Amino acid sequence: MLSKDKINELRELLEKTQNPLFFFDNDSDGLCSFIILQRALNKGKGIPIKSYPDLSEKYVKKVQELNPDSIIILDKADVNHKFIESVSQQNIPIIWIDHHKSNTLDEYISKTHYFNTYPEAEPVTYIAQKIYNRSQDRFFAMIGCIFDVYIPDFAKEFEKQYPELFNSKLDAFDALHLTEIGKFSLMLNFGLMNTTTNVVKLIKYLERINSPYDLLEENYYTKEFHKRYNELNKELTKLINKAKIKNKDEKILFFSYEGQNSMSGLLANKLYFLNKDKLIIVAYKKPDKINLSIRGENALKFTKKMLEKIEGSSGGGHENATGAMIPITQYEKLLELIKD
Repeated sequence: MLSKDKINELRELLEKTQNPLFFFDNDSDGLCSFIILQRALNKGKGIPIKSYPDLSEKYVKKVQELNPDSIIILDKADVNHKFIESVSQQNIPIIWIDHHKSNTLDEYISKTHYFNTYPEAEPVTYIAQKIYNRSQDRFFAMIGCIFDVYIPDFAKEFEKQYPELFNSKLDAFDALHLTEIGKFSLMLNFGLMNTTTNVVKLIKYLERINSPYDLLEENYYTKEFHKRYNELNKELTKLINKAKIKNKDEKILFFSYEGQNSMSGLLANKLYFLNKDKLIIVAYKKPDKINLSIRGENALKFTKKMLEKIEGSSGGGHENATGAMIPITQYEKLLELIKD
């Protein structure tokens, strides 16, 4: 957890900005942390980070295009050193807020204002909410925290306000799959898996809503959001049903799939919820690489072993939830490692 001094320092840095540009991880934690800070500051543009495993150099073009006076990076473990160097050369300060272990070299991290809750790893949405503690933004903080499987210290207070949306007696993982707040986190995550136009429209809507129930309203801003959620939720359900019949008696449930939409993290979460006695490994196969989402007691242990054994692999994460990437040419090696 960040100390009060660090929170105060972070608030002072944010309030000095006049035209901030936010880069946030392309999931509900990243999105909600951006929305909380944008609403509190009432300024700034936000861009979801599509590159993996780091914030890549290609985003320098957005910096040049939008001409911000500061860069705020949210919920991204690693930032490409060329991005940091380019922005630093333009004398634009970088405020970087995260909760993962970073592989970025210290010499580049030192060129930023770096705030990280690792190893406690409270989500970035939690940090964002703690900076200003605005009650009108608490529902965004709950959505982001539950998406990242974390029960914040304001959960019971939120439950008093919205008892029909959340049950604080549940653990974080069950809350993700059994409460309406968990459903909202899935909706927003799917909302980011859309065209740039529709994502921008959704963000503009989120910047001005007053209640979590506004997410359920269908209007000009949310029409495509609801349509996309329904489409992707059906696709996710089909994949879950396919995966459930595999490896029933094995200690590892391995499932691979292909398609236009990568939802391996969401799929791995759901499969682990249904099979808490197993290690879950979900592989999304693309022409040149495989994205992996791993869940379970030994998720990080398996991931570290895989990084040692498989050439060209990258990844990391938390004790029970990790993500990784391997070249498509190493697929058979992955299967051998799982078998071993």
